[in-house]
This record gives sequence, structure tokens and C-alpha cells, in this order.
Amino acid sequence: MNLSLKRICVLMFLTGIMHVSAWSQEKKTTYKDTLDNKLDLSDYVINMHGFVPYPVIISEPALGNFGGALALVFISPKKSIEGDEKFHFPDITAGAGMYTLNNSWAAGAFRQGSFPSLGLRYQAALAYADLNMSFYRTLPVLGEKEFLLNLTPIFVMMDASKNILKNKYFLGLRYQFSNMKVSYDPGGKIDSVFDINEFDKNLGSLGLYGEFDNRNSIFTPDKGFRIKTTYNLCRSFTGSDFDTDRLEIYANAFFKPTKRLVSGFRAEWLAVGDDAPFYYYPYLIMRGIPAMRYQGKQTLVIETEQRYDLNLRWSLVGFVGAGKAISASGNIGDDEWHAAGGAGFRYLVARLFKLRMGVDIAAGPDQLAYYIVFGHYWNR
Repeated sequence: MNLSLKRICVLMFLTGIMHVSAWSQEKKTTYKDTLDNKLDLSDYVINMHGFVPYPVIISEPALGNFGGALALVFISPKKSIEGDEKFHFPDITAGAGMYTLNNSWAAGAFRQGSFPSLGLRYQAALAYADLNMSFYRTLPVLGEKEFLLNLTPIFVMMDASKNILKNKYFLGLRYQFSNMKVSYDPGGKIDSVFDINEFDKNLGSLGLYGEFDNRNSIFTPDKGFRIKTTYNLCRSFTGSDFDTDRLEIYANAFFKPTKRLVSGFRAEWLAVGDDAPFYYYPYLIMRGIPAMRYQGKQTLVIETEQRYDLNLRWSLVGFVGAGKAISASGNIGDDEWHAAGGAGFRYLVARLFKLRMGVDIAAGPDQLAYYIVFGHYWNR
């Protein structure tokens, strides 16, 4: 799912600090920017430490369009690091929980840290979820049908990456493990569409990735490139009941044709090998299209987002894109392009970090949806 535990914890903290007092700080903190005297959280982010609770709204269509989450975050004191590392995100230890209108819920813990002197970063997460998700399959005569499944995974993730060159080139390893239990209404005859041998199985993957990132912000970039390629191997020695592979290639580019206009472009290709369970198949991740709506053995996505800055704080955003899911199977993937697009606004909530937040309204093939965006929607 696109709504990862890491994203909940990190983004909750970044936007939630405006609701929390500075009782845990060693010096007085201002919530206004000295540049324009407007609401700005840069000073708090730089000097923060301590316990920060924060609730957030969940707007993912695949989870019922509305829900809530709560993160309990402990921020370690900022490390003494220099140069380009000065404003990188500090160490975070967090616990989080969520609940949505379709009775999906999840709980977990997350840790993100770094060793700047060694050029190492790491992440770790542990979570349990009970999710009600719709999957779509195309059947002879009947056409496309929706199937509601209940997924209850236990999820573990560990990630470590090394700065190879100039804090722009990284090489990393990621291990992910999930014990996935799947249940359904027996009256739905799901076993004639899905392979029930894939239910109640373990999926363990070992991933090797390379990443280039020279964007001028890890939150809401104005210029630069990010390219990441990950190869995931699922075998018995990784703790997997499935013998398969997965390749992921992401590319984002940002340009400033004029002083006020930021043009962003995104391209993604994801592919899985044979013997992959249905919930490991990639799906289109786009505003206006629910998670898991279009799945296939391969997915392609192209998208552009244009942001126009009305002034220092406020911006308008427009976006449009298309994607397709490809599969050799007769009831998944349709080889058709599915378009989605929309518009929204942003507010520069932390100028020194180039962190913007706002709301988008998107129209897809089947529905309208809204998204609360912190940083940039393409961030993963």
C-alpha cells in the first residue's frame, strides 16, 4: 500500500508540530518567519526534541476515503553535522495507529536514524494491520468484477544505505518480511478467481538498490533529479514461500522554467516475476485511482505536476498522468492506459526545509478523490 508506516510517522511529525507547545525545548521557539512574519515552523524543526503526539486525516480511497491516524513520536536531539547535511531529518522513534471508515486498522513502530560520520542511514519498522481491500478481476462474459478481501499482515522491514559519493549517490540493502493472512466471504466464490494456495503465506524479500538524488529538498523540491532502481529477490533463504523477483525503477525530475513555475515529471516501471502472490503484484499509484484498482505483472506510470507560486507562501498545483497494468493473465491487467488528474494548493509551512503542505482534488476513471499532501505526493 502507498500509505506506509514510515510516511504516517514522518509526515505526522512534520505537520503536527504546529499543535504542540514547546515545553520540551531548551530555548524559546518562534512559529513565525523573520523574513515575512508569517506562520513558519522552520525554527521549531531545527531546535526540536522530545515527545510529540499528533493526529492526521487519512484520505486514501482504497481505505474508505476517510479515517484517522495517531503517531506518538520521540525526536532525538539533532546531531552536530555540517555542510549539506545541516538540515537533514533527525533521528525519529515513533509508534502509530490508524483506523478508517471501511473498518481497516493498523498499528506499528518505526525507527529512522543515521551515522553521519560513516555516511550510513538506516530504517526499521514493525507493523500489524487488518485491512479491507477491493481487488478487481475481469471475468469471461461478466466483465470486470470487484472482490472484497480482508488482509491481515504482520510486517517487518530493515533498511541500510551507504553514501557513496557527495551525499547524492547511495547504495543500500532492504529486507522485508510479511506473514499474510487472507480471508473472504465463502459465498463470493473467490476461490474460482484467486489462488487460495497464496493465502496464509510468508513473503520475504531481500532488495539491493542504487539511488541518485540531487534535489534541492527531500520534501518539496524545486529542481533536481531522483532516480532509484531496486531489485528484490524472494527465495526460501529470505523466508519466502514464493520463488519470485521484483524490479522497481523510479525517476523524478524538477525544473524551474520561470521564477514562479516549477515543472515536475515522473516515470515509473515496476515488474514481478512468476510465482508472485496477487498482493505482491504492482498497481497504479496515482491521485484519482484507488490503491490496488489496476494491477498487473508490470505497471507503467507517467505523470507531470506543475506548481505556480503566487507568492512566497501560497501556490497552485495542477497534475495529470496516465498508467497501465500489463499481465499475461486473462483476468488481471488490461493493457489500457488509465488517465487521472486534478488540481490543488500548497502552503510553505517550513521555508528553510522547502516543506509545503496542501490539498489536492483528483478525478480518475471512476471517481473523484481528495488527498492531503505533505511534502510532495511522489515522495516514497
